[in-house]
Amino acid sequence: MKSIRILLFVFVLLPFFTLAQESEIYKFLKAIPGIEIQKKDTTAFKEFYIIMLPQAVDHNNPNGPTFKQRIYVGYEGTGKPTVMETEGYGTEWVSSNTMSEPTKLLNANQLYVEHRYFGPSTPSPVDWKYLTAEQDAGDYHYIRDLFGKFYTGKWVATGVSKGGQTATEYKVFYPDDVDVTIPYVAPINYSRLDPRIDDHFKRVGTKEQRKHIKDIQVYLLKNKSTVLPEWQKIANKAGFKFTTIDDESAYDYSVLEFPFSFWQYTADETKLPDLKTTSPEKMGKFLVRIVPPFWYTEAANTYAAANYQFYTQLGYYEYNEKPFRKYLKNKDYPNSAFVPKDATIVWDPTYQEKLKKFIASNPQHMIYIYGEADPWGSTAAKIKPGSGSLKMVQAGGTHGAHIETLSLEQQKLVTDTLEKWLDMKIE
Repeated sequence: MKSIRILLFVFVLLPFFTLAQESEIYKFLKAIPGIEIQKKDTTAFKEFYIIMLPQAVDHNNPNGPTFKQRIYVGYEGTGKPTVMETEGYGTEWVSSNTMSEPTKLLNANQLYVEHRYFGPSTPSPVDWKYLTAEQDAGDYHYIRDLFGKFYTGKWVATGVSKGGQTATEYKVFYPDDVDVTIPYVAPINYSRLDPRIDDHFKRVGTKEQRKHIKDIQVYLLKNKSTVLPEWQKIANKAGFKFTTIDDESAYDYSVLEFPFSFWQYTADETKLPDLKTTSPEKMGKFLVRIVPPFWYTEAANTYAAANYQFYTQLGYYEYNEKPFRKYLKNKDYPNSAFVPKDATIVWDPTYQEKLKKFIASNPQHMIYIYGEADPWGSTAAKIKPGSGSLKMVQAGGTHGAHIETLSLEQQKLVTDTLEKWLDMKIE
């Protein structure tokens, strides 16, 4: 009888114990109208949540249709700095232990934000006209205002590659929202097809390296009858299925893409095959390693929204097909072929014009990081020394350039600058 009384006592008090155990961050999140919350175990933060946050589809009409944006919330403390990672794509790969470099450096809270129109952060129905730089920036501005009511420390916006473009977009439209912006390897294109990208391939590396790369492309195309079957075997074994385009066209695209991907991610002469001793099988494996066939499969449609942005506002690149024309199956191989099939593509230069004026105005408290060999470094932000921002370039670096890959002298300059701008000591 006594044990039954104890059990009843526990059941009566259980709701009060549960309420008492709710943390401050959870109470804050729970109070947001329409939010969905999942708590996750983490070893990187004190607490970690995945939320689906209601956002306006059109920030110029905040009372109109909404969608839910996926955000990964890593909590360390209300007074600590907060790093908002502006992802340029989907975030399926993010885990409860994922930390950006600035988050680790500053021992900060983290908001990892999935880009609108990717994954579950996609409005329904899909109306492509609301996938713009201005609307992207509106998402982050809303998040900053909302979470700024809870987080009282300094704020940093950061992003990698297209995410770095997105962090820049946010700064362009809301220059005073955060204390520091750190875009990594972010293209700052000034036209639909920025000629600086083509110029990069005329000067990157050495003359001998550039010739070696072109010789590899010729080999791959000239010997297509023997290399393509080997390439297909590898692609098939990996589960790649070409339904958007046929196998040979995907192969041709891969060969044309090869110089861009090599300099973007490898940039190592020792990784290039010796054409005197190679074989079709080795060349098939080599091409798959440098340019994954995934990009030409139906599965790559998950990136279609990015292609829409590239060909409407952000700018992209195409290939020099002329030297290889006689070996190619098709008359043309435009990357614009991979935009969403249901989207109307009209180039709008107004954002790039605004971007160019913004960069020329000496924006404050930005740290751009680039790799010297990376093709996207060819359209790097033009930052004047002493202008109130930094541009750091890793010698020989690729698209993987980070603060920790810079020289010790460069790293010290970055950390000293962050300490000054954020008024804190970095351990």
